[in-house]
Amino acid sequence: MHASLVPTANDLAGLLGYVLGNPYLFISSSTVMTTGLVLGAVAVSMVPRSAPIMRIVAPPLAMLLVYFGAGSMVLATEIFVRFHDSIPDATETQFVSGVGHFLEAAAGIAVLTPHVRARSRLTWIVANAVAVGYWAAHVVVLTPPWFAFQGQLEVIRAAALGALAAGALVSAFFWRTALRRR
Repeated sequence: MHASLVPTANDLAGLLGYVLGNPYLFISSSTVMTTGLVLGAVAVSMVPRSAPIMRIVAPPLAMLLVYFGAGSMVLATEIFVRFHDSIPDATETQFVSGVGHFLEAAAGIAVLTPHVRARSRLTWIVANAVAVGYWAAHVVVLTPPWFAFQGQLEVIRAAALGALAAGALVSAFFWRTALRRR
């Protein structure tokens, strides 16, 4: 037996079986979601700015990336500060992962920037509400595995949902003020 750079069908089938049987050991739901968001941003950036779909898709996607980047850095920093003295290797790995997610979100936002300029206040209010709803569903249904770092699942989940509730209140507040101005 010898190693090959070109995988066989059996190699790919074995890998797929392993990943499906042990998804958290290889790839997390958040990794898939992150890649999907950035690929979505790249795909959206290829659509002409004047296309009607851009008014609908680009602002919520940008807000999703803002929440993702900020949340990744807050979580990574919190883990680093709380646990670095007792488990330095694991916390450094988590911090680097958080920085990587932050940079990926920043790249997605940079790609979307030309498409989100000059959008109305109401567009951004709706975009924020969509992003909050998406992330709340993600936290509740597909809780990222690193939320459970060192047994902190409930604390981190509560903090994440609290931050999202604050985001929802911001949307509600600005929605009400926007309606009064009409």
